[in-house]
Amino acid sequence: MQDFIEGFPFTTPRLAFAPPFADYVEDVVLAADVVQHVAIPSSARFVLLNFDGDVRAKVGVPGTVLASPSVSTTNGAGSELNPTARRIPATLADGSTVPSHIVLRASLACKGSLAFYK
Repeated sequence: MQDFIEGFPFTTPRLAFAPPFADYVEDVVLAADVVQHVAIPSSARFVLLNFDGDVRAKVGVPGTVLASPSVSTTNGAGSELNPTARRIPATLADGSTVPSHIVLRASLACKGSLAFYK
């Protein structure tokens, strides 16, 4: 798997905004209002998300629930709308569960990709 953070000279400010093409990419086709769990490769530390429609995402495990919001949350359990690049945390908010999946949901059917980096 391709490194996201490269050594010099690619760590200069301008080049840091343009990571290399990933060599591990999952194509994702989302049906309308259906939760999909995409497995995180074991060595992945970063993921770049790119879709042709609005997608909600969060990191989790096979049983992670991702509901379409109908009201505002007040407990931090929401999901992100259209995230682009994210570092995959070592553990979830509970401090002990290791994340194994990127959990996705779209209101309308769409297509996209998850590019993973170590």
